[in-house]
Amino acid sequence: MKLLKKDLNKETFKVVEIFRSVEGEGRWVGLPVVFIRLEGCNLRCSWCDTPYSYTGENFKLLSITEILEEIKKYNLKRVCITGGEPFFTENLDVLVGNLIENSYQVFIETNGTLWNQNFESLDKSKIYITCSPKPPFYFINKNLLPYVSEFKFVVDETLSIKHIIRPDLIEYIKNDTIVLQPESNKPEMVKKALELQDELLKFGIESRIIPQCHKVLGLP
Repeated sequence: MKLLKKDLNKETFKVVEIFRSVEGEGRWVGLPVVFIRLEGCNLRCSWCDTPYSYTGENFKLLSITEILEEIKKYNLKRVCITGGEPFFTENLDVLVGNLIENSYQVFIETNGTLWNQNFESLDKSKIYITCSPKPPFYFINKNLLPYVSEFKFVVDETLSIKHIIRPDLIEYIKNDTIVLQPESNKPEMVKKALELQDELLKFGIESRIIPQCHKVLGLP
């Protein structure tokens, strides 16, 4: 949804923080990126490392114009929208549409449970969605699936091959779309990730094992 310039201040967003760092997870690891952390989440995961993003106390209401002015300072055209849960923001499509209109490549990190049908009118080639389903059910909204570029599974005690190779995902899982992320870079979870990688190969699917590199580097 494209807004006229005179309307850019009418749409507001609960923004927890905007900062420049490097992508620390997934296939784009190491690249410089501007993060926009939106407030709010529909889940309450006990292991969440950003609980301040959904308390309702740590955000500023910013217009699209204000967001564009802030990210322009970093001289980057790669933006990652994170949270919280980005799709918890009902007008997320408006923000993403205007970022695309301003020549930004948009990355979105989602838990996969929510969807915004207005995304169907946006340029899919400019949006990279990483879906990281959460235990114990690893539910993914079926309407989101065709738009997912990468499935990131945190390898912990819960995860098994049945959570990855399953009927609702089989159409969308292919070589190089699965990232296995060892929980907190624990050695035992690295070992388990290697075992899962071998199991996936039995189905003819190659995956990547990538740790949380930003934590190794001491970055946010």
